[in-house]
Amino acid sequence: SAVMPRVALLLGLAGLIPFGYTALVTLRPELTYDEFGARDVALGYGFAIFCFMSGAFWGFAAKSASRAAGLGYVLAVLPVLALLGVVASGYTTLLEALLVGFPALLPLDAFFTWRGMAPRWWLNLRLLLTAGVVIFLGVVTFG
Repeated sequence: SAVMPRVALLLGLAGLIPFGYTALVTLRPELTYDEFGARDVALGYGFAIFCFMSGAFWGFAAKSASRAAGLGYVLAVLPVLALLGVVASGYTTLLEALLVGFPALLPLDAFFTWRGMAPRWWLNLRLLLTAGVVIFLGVVTFG
């Protein structure tokens, strides 16, 4: 397996800070001074990062000369469409959909990695970051 670039790891971990903030403020609301609640921050940032992941998948497909690139484009747009469909159905909230949605991206991460479209270290990074996101969103959702 290829070595993960340090900058990718550091920026990925830094990307967990807003999620960590929302979990901390959920547990200790007196630590915040702004008008935005932890749920609002988690929703906005979580949706932005979820969309970012679809964009990353699209980029992997666009860069690939593989026969699987066509399928890659389809898989890149499905997460956001599925997320919006689930929320529009009224079956769940956006926060709950994100809590389930981030782990649901992992098979796509695996597909892009195993097909050689994503760097070999990608899946390891995504497993680490997804664990953090799920823990923090779990606190916000159920805390």
